[in-house]
Amino acid sequence: MALFESHLPELDPLDLEILERAFDAARAAVKEGPTEFDSDEGLEAILRRELIEIAYFSGVTDPETLRDLVLATLSPVSAEP
Repeated sequence: MALFESHLPELDPLDLEILERAFDAARAAVKEGPTEFDSDEGLEAILRRELIEIAYFSGVTDPETLRDLVLATLSPVSAEP
């Protein structure tokens, strides 16, 4: 859960766990196929930022839905030739 604590100290432990679960699932899904990311750190930074924005602005609290939404935002990036 340390990935989000430094970015969002005001979230409660359940919120942090939800973000962490969504992050882990999204990272695993992206890494299964070919990616356009230069490094794991770059991918992780993008996933964290996108998950935080999606959760904050949409109010979604389901890890699977968050994963699906963040993967949808990455589709144009990973689909480029």
